Amino acid sequence: MKTNRTFLLIAFLTLWQFTSAKAVEDPKTPLLERVISVNFQQETLATALKKIGELAGFTFSYNSNILDANRLISYEASNKTVREVLDYIFKGNIQYKERRKHIILTKSENSSKDTRKVSGYIIDEATGERLKNVSIYDPVSLSSAVTDAYGFFQIEIPRPSNEEVSLVVKKLNYADTVVTTGEGKGLLNVPIKIDKEKFNVLADSVGKKLKRFWLLTKNATVQAINMINIDDTLHRHFQFSVVPFIGTNHKLSGNIINDYSLNLFGGYSKGVEKLEIGGYFNAVGGDVRGVQIAGLANGVTGETNGVQIAGLVNGNLGKTKGVQIAGLLNFNVDTTNTVALAGLLNFGLRDSKGARVGGLGNATMGKQEGPSVAGLFNFSTHDASTTQVAGLLNFTAGSMNNGAQVGGLVNFAAHDVQGAQVSGLLNLAGGKVTGTQVGVVNYATKVNGLQLGFLNISDSIKGVPIGFLTFASRGGYHKIEISADEIFYTNVAFRTGVRKFYNIFTAGAKPETFNDSETIWTFGYGLGTAPRLSNTLYLNVDLTANQVVKGSWTDAVHMINKLYLGVDYQFARKMSVTAGVTLNVYITDTTYQNYPDIFTNYKPHYFSEHTSSNDINSKWWWGAKVGLRFL
Repeated sequence: MKTNRTFLLIAFLTLWQFTSAKAVEDPKTPLLERVISVNFQQETLATALKKIGELAGFTFSYNSNILDANRLISYEASNKTVREVLDYIFKGNIQYKERRKHIILTKSENSSKDTRKVSGYIIDEATGERLKNVSIYDPVSLSSAVTDAYGFFQIEIPRPSNEEVSLVVKKLNYADTVVTTGEGKGLLNVPIKIDKEKFNVLADSVGKKLKRFWLLTKNATVQAINMINIDDTLHRHFQFSVVPFIGTNHKLSGNIINDYSLNLFGGYSKGVEKLEIGGYFNAVGGDVRGVQIAGLANGVTGETNGVQIAGLVNGNLGKTKGVQIAGLLNFNVDTTNTVALAGLLNFGLRDSKGARVGGLGNATMGKQEGPSVAGLFNFSTHDASTTQVAGLLNFTAGSMNNGAQVGGLVNFAAHDVQGAQVSGLLNLAGGKVTGTQVGVVNYATKVNGLQLGFLNISDSIKGVPIGFLTFASRGGYHKIEISADEIFYTNVAFRTGVRKFYNIFTAGAKPETFNDSETIWTFGYGLGTAPRLSNTLYLNVDLTANQVVKGSWTDAVHMINKLYLGVDYQFARKMSVTAGVTLNVYITDTTYQNYPDIFTNYKPHYFSEHTSSNDINSKWWWGAKVGLRFL
């Protein structure tokens, strides 16, 4: 039995030494954070230091003149870090630095009477685990620190050494803790506990913050850790920074709202209340109210209400109100209600409710409710209730409501237009136009108003289209006419448009010349109107101009222009007859001698004849026309 007990004791001691050796040999653990257990009973300082080194796997290096090696020490500690053991032994009079496998002991520098250093560990109250990435700060001086991977922190506070200081301890999902320290308190051990209510509230927001900052990663910065841990809002009247987090607000800049902010090169803060000026850039993690001016760029993650001026870019993630002026780009993620001026582009991912002027263009991924003026294009993915003016293109994927599109080349609205479209080339409306289209080519599904252009096309129209060619597939006026007059017995014409105003394309021939070597024929164009007299009877007033040609072409003015006044009687659903009188003007060039004789069957009586100074002769007579119309 005694042999068995001896064997078990030896095995236990061997296992303990093995596990202890493995812990000591772990190269990843800093020397000062290695955990040891000691029991000194009236042992000299030199002996105690030697034992500590043997237990933790390193050696001490020091000048014997700064230590009393024969000082007797009695101290028992279980599972304490080397730092804690040394702090008890030296009471803060010696400082220690790691270098490879050595800890160098030096005499503590005499701190200024106006500063002090506070150090310690932050511990999970429930588990005893030392917590990393915990923020500790002094709300008066704004000095701050973050615990390392072993829960240790050291903070230097510009406060008198004899003055009591209250430090705020914060960590995401843990209850806020305040620790008070005075002169000579030594190494602190601060327990904190999880706040379950806070944990549940913050669970959803953590993901958003992770996307916004480089947080909770191995390379997370002290500043970023402070921003996620500290949910308090700190206020300062004025701050100055050289670059972000190097300035009067120190590493807590991301948690502070300033009334006035001056950044030599650039700065970062949680908010601005009145004025911020940056040599190169200003970055704000919250809201801005007032004026923000930067040589290059302003960036705001919260709401902006005031004036932003940047040499290159203004960028906002939250709602924006006020004025934005940028040499290159104004970029807004949320709704904007601003006067935005950009040398290149104004771009928004949501609704725009203010006026915008872009040297190149304006683009909105939401509704546009303010006027937009651009050098090249205006673009909106939703409705526009405004005026769009662009040198090249206006594009609205929704409707134009009570506004106007004025484009140098093209205007496009995917749905209805209430207002006007004016372009140098093309107007397109996928829905109903209630207003006016003016361009070379106009198209709309329905028109209730005016179309003025070379080519007007619509499915249906209630209004007046004026142009060289108008075509409305439904509800328009379309007629094919076969007619005869006193000179040309065979004529065909196509009328298209609406009864109020239509285009006429004509052609005719003298049948008796069909067998000749050269046929005499005509082609022409005209305009007309056909007001209703009754359900089946319409008045016709047409004005046409026809060139008379012999053979393939006649190289001179040879025209018969007609003003026709007649009636159109619709005797069937798609058939009607027309008859009326014409006022004819025959125009020729007296210097041209090869005109064909078109009056072989009928010699009209001219009631007027005149030759102008440019040798153009005109002969006037009254005539008549009858015809049959289809469609």
